[in-house]
Amino acid sequence: MKQFITTMPTMKEIEQWIFRKLQEEFAKAMKRVLETLDQQILEQRDRTRFRAKEQKETGVNTVFGTVRFKRWLFQDRQTGEYVYLLDRMLQFEGRGKVSPHLEETAIAFASQGPSYRDSARRLEQLLGYNVLSHQAIRQKLLERAEQPMNAVKRRPARVLFVEVDGLYTKLQRSKRRGMENEIAVVHEGWEKNGKRMQLKNKQYYLHTGKGDFWEGFGDFLAERYEMDENTWLVVNGDGAPWIGECTSYFHQCVYQLDRFHVARELKRFVGHLPKVWETLRRSLAKQDATTLLAAVENVSEQEVPEENRTDWEQYKSFLKRHQKHLEDYRKTLQAQGIDTSGMRPMGSAEAQMRIFAKRTKRGGYSWSVRGVRAVLRTIMRMKETGVVEWTEEEHGGKQPASRQGVNMRKLLKQVTREARGCVDGMMRILQGPKQSSTTGMALKALRGY
Repeated sequence: MKQFITTMPTMKEIEQWIFRKLQEEFAKAMKRVLETLDQQILEQRDRTRFRAKEQKETGVNTVFGTVRFKRWLFQDRQTGEYVYLLDRMLQFEGRGKVSPHLEETAIAFASQGPSYRDSARRLEQLLGYNVLSHQAIRQKLLERAEQPMNAVKRRPARVLFVEVDGLYTKLQRSKRRGMENEIAVVHEGWEKNGKRMQLKNKQYYLHTGKGDFWEGFGDFLAERYEMDENTWLVVNGDGAPWIGECTSYFHQCVYQLDRFHVARELKRFVGHLPKVWETLRRSLAKQDATTLLAAVENVSEQEVPEENRTDWEQYKSFLKRHQKHLEDYRKTLQAQGIDTSGMRPMGSAEAQMRIFAKRTKRGGYSWSVRGVRAVLRTIMRMKETGVVEWTEEEHGGKQPASRQGVNMRKLLKQVTREARGCVDGMMRILQGPKQSSTTGMALKALRGY
C-alpha cells in the first residue's frame, strides 16, 4: 500500500497526461477529416478543368497541437495555376501553418495584453508547445487589423448616443512624443441584461484619416445607420474644443458635458469643503445647471487652496460657457416630441476609455502609429462582435485571396449516379504515382478477367 501511494501521480500530472492524449487523438481525428474531404474533392472535381498533379504533406498548428496531413495538388487547365482545392473549400491558406482558430486566440491574447511576449508565453503554457513567437503574433494582429471589416446592415435610428474622448499614447522612434487617438462609441440606448444595464448595439469609431474627426465620423454613421433630418445625436464629451464642434456639423445635435470629468475637477477644487462638495455633487447628479453654477459662485477665492486659485477662476468661466451643456438632454428631446422613457444620463465615455488604456498605457509602453491603431481596432472589433474576424468587402475593396468565399458547385462535378464497384469507380493506385509498383502492375495484369 505504501509503495502504491508513493508512486501515485499527482493531480497535475494526471491532467497533463490526459491533455496530451487528447491532443494526440485530436490530431488523428483532424487528419482523417481533412484527408476524407480531400478525397471527396478528388473524386467529384470537374475533371475537364482540374488535373490531379500529386499529393503533398503539410502541417498546421492548432489549439491541440500540430496536425500533419496530405492533400492533392491540382492544375487548373483554364488558368494554368496550381491550386489546393481543399484549401479553397475550407477558406484557409494551407501554407499559413497556423489554423484560423489558433490565430484568433493569439490575437485575442495580444489585444488583452500586457504585451506580445506575454501572449506568446500564455499560448505556450496553455498548449504545451511553442506556437508562435511574439513577433509573429504582432504581425498577424497588424495584418488582421488592416483588413476591411464585414459590411454591416444599416439600421434605422431616431436617436443615437455618442460618447467621445481622446486617448493619449506615447510614440516610439518619432519626432512626436505622443499622439491623441480620437475615439467615439455609438449606441442606440440602454437595455437590461439580467440585473445590469448595458449599452444597446455598440459601435466603435477610431479616427485615422487626415481630415476632420466629425467629417470622418459622419461617413461612419452613414454607413451603419439610416439617418435623415429627423435623426438626433446626443454627444457626451469632456469639453475639449474639437469635441464641442459636433453641433456645427450636425443640425439635430445635443452636446452634453461629461459629468465624470466635471465632478473630478470640482472635487479637486472644493473636495475639502464637505457641505459645498455635497451641494455640487447633488446638483450635478440632477443635471441642475442653475443650482450648480450658483453654488460655484458662492465659493469664495479664499476657500480654495492658494495653488489652485488661478485654475479655479478659469474653470468657473469654463462652466459658465457650458451651462447649457450641463442641462439634461432629455428636455430637448421631449420638446421635439421624442419619447425619452428608458433613456438614462450620459457618462460612459471614461469607462470605455479605460478598456483601451489598460492595453495601450499599462506598463509604460510606447507605440508606433500603425501598432497602436491596430491594437485599438482589434479591441473594438472584439467588443462589437466577440471575434476578431475581418473578411468581407468594404468600400469596393477585395478580400484577400485566402479569405474569399468559394462556390464549390463550380469546382466539383455533380454526381448524378452512384459508382458500381471498381469497374465504374476509380482505384487510386491505378491513377497515382504508385501505378508502376508491384501491386499496381499486378492489378493491371488482371484487366479483362
